[in-house]
Amino acid sequence: MDPLSHTLVGASLGATGLERRTRFGRATLILAANLPDVDGVAYFAGTAAYAFRRGLTHGIPAMLVLPVLLAVVMHTLARRRPVHKPGAPASFRWLLILSALGVASHPVLDWLNNYGMRWLMPFVDRWFYGDTLFIMDPIMWLVLGAGLLAARRHTNTGRWFWRPACLALAIAGGYIAASFSLTRIAASALDERLADNPPQRLMASPVPLKPLERAIVLEYPTEYRFATLRFQPTPHIEWDDTPIAKGPPDLLEWARTNREGRWFLGWARFPYAVIRTNGGDSILHLADARYVRDIDRAARDFGMLALPMRN
Repeated sequence: MDPLSHTLVGASLGATGLERRTRFGRATLILAANLPDVDGVAYFAGTAAYAFRRGLTHGIPAMLVLPVLLAVVMHTLARRRPVHKPGAPASFRWLLILSALGVASHPVLDWLNNYGMRWLMPFVDRWFYGDTLFIMDPIMWLVLGAGLLAARRHTNTGRWFWRPACLALAIAGGYIAASFSLTRIAASALDERLADNPPQRLMASPVPLKPLERAIVLEYPTEYRFATLRFQPTPHIEWDDTPIAKGPPDLLEWARTNREGRWFLGWARFPYAVIRTNGGDSILHLADARYVRDIDRAARDFGMLALPMRN
């Protein structure tokens, strides 16, 4: 998910009352909810981002190490900075608990979109996909943002589950569960519809600002096919008549002999290859059908890689 979503989740967890357990409780939760994205510096390394994003700092081992590091930093900072107003003292135990909670929320949210997560890194380089929420979901922003605004006017008295932040997190959880169910319903409907010509793999991915739609990618031996499944006004599938050829298998194998090509193909979920010539030179274009359907009209480089080939 995007940084705003992670920040809102961390702040909402704090607004349930958890931030009052220790000094720097709110800051710890917000920092922890964003901490695994320290691997974002890989974007400055170009293609290397495909090899490092959502891996080492997002895997289960990192979920054990990062909370300890953050708790130590926050506890040390609390000891060195004087207290200017009354409140809970710094508690290493609670700083560790809040750090663990915030850090754990991050990969769970990241897993929910079609970019995926590598839970088992650095031991197993395997991607897992939730296909439940688009990477930037305004409904999540609205629900959690409204809960935080209401929490500012609420004294957190009475039963905890009536607190605005608790209600907002519960509503967000219900929305996620409903979206997860719709994706699974879409996948099941396609399995049934395509029983006579089943794909090797399929993806039913959320569409931005359209929670009742799913973008469909179907993988067949030599090509990818596309469709849109709409649940409104009644469930129906609209097929795209323009498939994408995967390209000759030997091109993908050649790309794996190149370091950048290997990084890209390790990240790509539905890779395909196209050769273009430029001034007599051959260039192998790799792309992921999740994000790029026409390399000649793509408006950005994300989801694509160009590799010069020697003639």
